Amino acid sequence: MTLLCTRGLALIFLFSFCFSCDSGRDVRDFYFPARELAETGLVYVYENTGSLPGPSEEFAYYLGVAQDTALYLSVTQYDGTFSPRQQTRQEIKNDGAYIRDLMLLQTDSSGMAIPIATELLYDRAFPFYLNDVTNEVANGYRLRFTNPANEARQTFVSLNRAFRGDTSINVLGENYSAIVFDLAGEVSERDNELGDISPQFTGFEIYAKGIGLVEYQRVLSVGATLGGRLTERIGMDAFLERVEKEKAFPAPPAFAPGARNGER
Repeated sequence: MTLLCTRGLALIFLFSFCFSCDSGRDVRDFYFPARELAETGLVYVYENTGSLPGPSEEFAYYLGVAQDTALYLSVTQYDGTFSPRQQTRQEIKNDGAYIRDLMLLQTDSSGMAIPIATELLYDRAFPFYLNDVTNEVANGYRLRFTNPANEARQTFVSLNRAFRGDTSINVLGENYSAIVFDLAGEVSERDNELGDISPQFTGFEIYAKGIGLVEYQRVLSVGATLGGRLTERIGMDAFLERVEKEKAFPAPPAFAPGARNGER
């Protein structure tokens, strides 16, 4: 073997070794199973565990989409009245999930959903590898949008995930291995007339292996939290049946749920 070939093989081995060291622990199995969801999408039902008044449940429809050589995860979030409030398209890449599109939906007085486009300023939403530098880089998103009802005001929303550690959780009647991320975020409003405000929030998310997000909490201020815990995963047909039933027999007015939002 020539010296050139020997050196070439040595360099390939060196780069391969460094890549395997730097990749770190693979946690993609804790994220939403996009390939399985490409066969049949599922609606995740989350019970309200926050302290603020609101609907007893919220819903998110996850659908995997295989397109050419790429894999995407389409997410439609619904509020407690079954009205869509946000649509997101994520690209599932080797190193993480990236937000490619995010549309906010605002309901007008007639009940129609009015789309509000957003501009993504940072899009690496979820890391698939954990290593020494995972928490030194941003893992979340930052976006900007302008509400058509007030074009003088710009809103910036940012969220960052920092890996906390491993845990286990009982959800859907079974125990699952899980990982926990701490959250830090900010909602900034820049208004030409009223000035700027930048309230911040913290919280956590728990992702169960083979399922995805099973519990979350957002701490807005002392005693004011938003939160949810997964209680069901159902098909779209079952969800639509629930919507029709709810329209025929509306639920009573929402009230503040019980205190089930202790951090894990």
